[in-house]
Order: sequence, then structure tokens, then C-alpha cells
Amino acid sequence: MISLAARLSSLLISVAILVVGHGLQLALLPIRADALGWSDIQIGLTGSSYFAGLLSGCLTIPHLVRRVGHIRVFTVLTAITTAALLGIALLDNILAWIILRLLIGWSIAGLYLVIESWLNEEVDNRQRGSLVSLYTVTVLLAMAIGQLLLNTASPSSFQIVILAALFVVIAAIPIGLTPVIQPDPIPKATFSPLAVLHTSRVAAVASFVSGVVTGCYYGLGPLYAKLLALDIFSISIVMASGVLGGAVFLWPVGRLSDRVDRRVVILMSMAGAIAACVLTFIVSVDYLPFLFFLFGGCIMPIYALSLAHAADNVDHSFLEVGTGILIMNATGAIVGPTIASLFMQFLGAPAFFGFCGGILLLGAATVAILIRQHAARRPHFAPFEMATTAAAQGAVEFDPRSDAKHEADNELP
Repeated sequence: MISLAARLSSLLISVAILVVGHGLQLALLPIRADALGWSDIQIGLTGSSYFAGLLSGCLTIPHLVRRVGHIRVFTVLTAITTAALLGIALLDNILAWIILRLLIGWSIAGLYLVIESWLNEEVDNRQRGSLVSLYTVTVLLAMAIGQLLLNTASPSSFQIVILAALFVVIAAIPIGLTPVIQPDPIPKATFSPLAVLHTSRVAAVASFVSGVVTGCYYGLGPLYAKLLALDIFSISIVMASGVLGGAVFLWPVGRLSDRVDRRVVILMSMAGAIAACVLTFIVSVDYLPFLFFLFGGCIMPIYALSLAHAADNVDHSFLEVGTGILIMNATGAIVGPTIASLFMQFLGAPAFFGFCGGILLLGAATVAILIRQHAARRPHFAPFEMATTAAAQGAVEFDPRSDAKHEADNELP
């Protein structure tokens, strides 16, 4: 593990710096929008535009990488993200924010894709588990640190937006100076909704529900905490708690899914998240960090479990199905913040967990019905692998059958 980390240190340092800035802007922008006096619906629209950018980036940036290479794309995307963040600091127009957040999402997706595909090319199957563990810990800890940096200045000030932009642009330095040789171009991905539904209805449903809820978490979680009259320090603690919950739960939940039906583990994760939602209506706000820890710990593994379950069932190249699962997840993340913000506009802060709990309940009921109607197609033949980075968790390069997948990818049209 130590030698692997040393060999790939420049790539891991870049992703750590990037995610600190990324985590800070995720927590900051909903609160900054609220300080500008925007409605919950407007804030939800800016969150949805960010996730729409993530989806479009996952589908379009691989073409840019194939044309000009990983390092050039990474450098350009850090510049675009930095410029968009500085534009947000200068402008208070809702249409401008929607466009700029779309641009940030597009660039962030590409930055993750470049790093993840590059890291994946640097190891074989014997080292992939260690690399994924190391990468996951790096991303989640950096994300938590970024959330905590919310305390460094007022959300309405220029300084804190500039700080987020600084982290993003500095992330290009280790990549630009890395001695690690650039990998082969990212394979061209195709997508068929029918292929996803044919492979696993449970994976399709779970990934969509996961997208809706995680989109609400990142897009509206800070606003929810602010509507409860929490101060900035408390908001940062609450948001970081959810990310740390994902870091703590992800590995044991994944390993459990290697031993029992993954669909049952998905159902258990949804049930745990529903319990956290219900508890927010019962217990004191003083317990909110713990509830966010439980909530994040239950919802964040669902996407990775969906990928792993789809991989268990696929009979052809995983890239097509994995891209489909990613699109289902990103689509949920796009619609989630806008719909949840409508409820919050009219029903107040409690509607945040009311909406999330309702979506999770519908998802859990659907998964339970599918489990009852259909036996598992086959036993597990691929170990669980962790995927963490929201819609871009998806470069689909960190899937459980990576080497075999690359051989099949060459056969895709």
C-alpha cells in the first residue's frame, strides 16, 4: 500500500486538493444563494443544474480526452472550474448561476474522469482493491475537510469563494508535473436503457433513488441546516458528518454484499436511511450530526452496490450497463433538488427529510417487490468495489471486472 501510494502520489495529491475545493463549493453555494435572498425553488434549480452538468460531462469529456490527452484536459478543466467559481463570486443573477453551476458540474465530472481512468490504468487486478480503498479514503476525507472549511469566512464574502477556486486551480500543479505516463484514451461508452433494465431492474431503481437523495443532500443539505437556524460552524459539522458516515459504512456494507444477496443489502441501506429521516422529526436538533452520519452512511453505498449488482448480472461489456447505471443516478440527482425545493418552499425545512424519506420508501418498496418476484440470476462472481464521487463516481473505470471489461470494450462499435 505504501509503495503504491508513493508511486501514484502526484495523482492522489491532485485529487485530494481538488476535492477539498469541490467539497467547499458544494457546501457553500446553497448557503450563499440563501444569503442573496433567493427562494428555495431557485436554490434547488441551481443544484439541479450542477448535476445536469455532471451528467453531460461524463458523456462528453471522454471525447476530449481522446483528442488531446489527460493532462491537457485536466489543466483546461481546472481553469474552467476556477473561472466559473470566480464568476459566481462576482454575479448575483439566478440565470448566470444556473449556467455557471452547469459549467462547474461539467468540469468537475471531467476532472474525476481523468483522475479515475488514469489511476485505473496504473494497476492490475492484484492491486486494484488497495488502490480503490486508498482513493476512496482520500476522496471522502478531502470532501469532509472541504465542508469544514465553510467556517473560514462568511458565506456572503468573496474570500471563501476565492478559497474554493484556489484549491481547484492548485490541483493542476501535481498533475502537470507528474512523472507518471499518461494512460490510453478513455473507451467510448454507449448507453441503452433497455440494456440496463434487462440486466437488473433493482440496480436501475436503486441507482435512480440514490441519485435523487444524494442530489438533495449536496444541493439542499446546507440550506436545510440553515433553515433550522444552525450557525455556519454547525452546518459544516453536519455536512461533514454525512460524508464521514459514507466513509465509515461504505466498506463494511460492501463486504456484507459479497456474502449475501446484494439486493437485500440495498434494501437494508434504504431502510436505515428511512429510519434516519424519521428520527429527524422525533429527536432534538442537537442530534443532527449523528443523524446525518447515519443518513450519509446508508445512502452513499447504494450507488456502488447498484454497480456491483449490475456487474453480477451482465453477460457482455460492463461499460454499456455501467454507463446506464451512471445516467440513472445522475438523472435522479438532477430532478431531486428541484422537486425537494418545491416542498421546502411551501412546507419548510422538515420537507427536506420528508421528501427524501418518501423517495426512499418508494424505492425500498419497489426493490422488495422485485426481490419477491425474481430470484437472484446468479451468485456473486465479482467482489464489491467502492465508488464514491457522486455522478462522476462513475468513470465506471473502477468496476469489479475492470481488466476483462477493457478487452470487451474494444469490441464496442
